[in-house]
Amino acid sequence: LSPVVGVVGSSSKVEEARALGCDCVIDKSSENLWDAAETASPTGYSAIMDANGVSTLQQSYDHLAPTGRLVVFGFHSNLPMGKAALDPLQWIRMAKKAAAMPKFDAMDLCTSNKSILGFNLSFFADETEVVSTLFDQVCRWIDEERLKVPRVVEMDMERITEAHELIQSGTSVGKIVVKTK
Repeated sequence: LSPVVGVVGSSSKVEEARALGCDCVIDKSSENLWDAAETASPTGYSAIMDANGVSTLQQSYDHLAPTGRLVVFGFHSNLPMGKAALDPLQWIRMAKKAAAMPKFDAMDLCTSNKSILGFNLSFFADETEVVSTLFDQVCRWIDEERLKVPRVVEMDMERITEAHELIQSGTSVGKIVVKTK
């Protein structure tokens, strides 16, 4: 399998990614993501998890090794952020980005032995049996220390604006949990 490579957006997150088990960490604020990815795994990757969308999707696919899997689970770079989300021009830009989304050739998928998978956790609300089974597996991996958990910052519901601003700032490390009670 390929090395485990983490990608972070600022140098303040590099050590956290290493502590979570990355063999290599690419800090895209200080180096070219794809040049560093090629250096870390010249023959490509067995799996790439892409939450960015249009800004990285094609390159993610291009950097798969034969039999590699691209798992798409978000479109961060497609969405307007912060107060700009209310600006109608941002929504027009989002539509333009959606139109620029890469298209993948089914024949190429077969001849290159690559796979593209996508999911959205929001659509699993009624899939309690499947989610429960997967959740139990993840918990076992955590208990067996085969999977490390990032730090968690808990905030009360009264601080939800602050939590949202922290997420959008790009300075948060780990997960932010807003307590409802």
